[in-house]
Amino acid sequence: MLSRTDLADLDTFLDIVRYGGFRRAATARGVSASALSHAIRGLEARLGVRLLHRTSRSVKLTAAGEMLFQDLDPEFRRIEEALDRLDHFRERPAGRVRINVLRDAARLLLTPLLPSFAAAYPDIEIEIEVDDHFVDVIASGFDAGIRYGGTVPEGMIAVRLSQDLNWVVVGSPAYLDVAGRPETPEDLTRHRCIRIRTGDGRIYHWELGTGDRAVTVDVPGTITLDDSELSIRAAEARAGLYYCLETRVTHEIATGTLEVVLPEWRSPGPGFHAYYAGHRQIPSGLRSFLDFVRAHSPLGRGAP
Repeated sequence: MLSRTDLADLDTFLDIVRYGGFRRAATARGVSASALSHAIRGLEARLGVRLLHRTSRSVKLTAAGEMLFQDLDPEFRRIEEALDRLDHFRERPAGRVRINVLRDAARLLLTPLLPSFAAAYPDIEIEIEVDDHFVDVIASGFDAGIRYGGTVPEGMIAVRLSQDLNWVVVGSPAYLDVAGRPETPEDLTRHRCIRIRTGDGRIYHWELGTGDRAVTVDVPGTITLDDSELSIRAAEARAGLYYCLETRVTHEIATGTLEVVLPEWRSPGPGFHAYYAGHRQIPSGLRSFLDFVRAHSPLGRGAP
């Protein structure tokens, strides 16, 4: 008969394989990698077979480990799905939810909502990692990610969390008084611009206008940043023009430290979307969190 320790260690083994290593599995489970290593050593000793080949750089299945994983993975997934379905009978949703979020989404969308969500759902534990780089949310142990609608990975279920958002070019009045105010998108090529490195490592070309008037400009500049907060402060300090979400600089525009240039060339872009794997039932904690964000979004819900 299997003991409780055997079942727990088999579940640990499955997670190590699913996440591709001890470190990622440990992050997902909220424990140390050394604790998982100890559990696997104990499981292998009790079974009398080696399940994993471990080196300092990689973890690979042995033949026995491959057979065990193929046999157990679908069965444990069915158990997980059955337990998830029990959530419908609970009075209050519960569980732990891990989400990887863009920095601007964390600031503009989630920060205003976290206190009220925590009060409404005290049994749900939310862990948010802020990261503008593209990550494999499933392999990294997250339940979901939040990105702009146009960048959601293929094969994932996407849920809109905000309406579409306007992008604008801004600069400090002091810089513009000296360098002049652009009148056309082409004028940007004669200005100092703070260039943007995206989460996948590309230099972003600024998109202006919409429809038949849409243009893309590969702006010049000696400063390239991958953080919007730093870029906004640099623009205030007269380092050059910057392209960003209009709602991100509402305060700076209102106080006059930045102004919108080429206002008629505002460019609407997809709003923030959550995404998660479609191969399993969404946990009740994640469902409750996404429903709450959609219902109370400070950026507007937009169309489903």
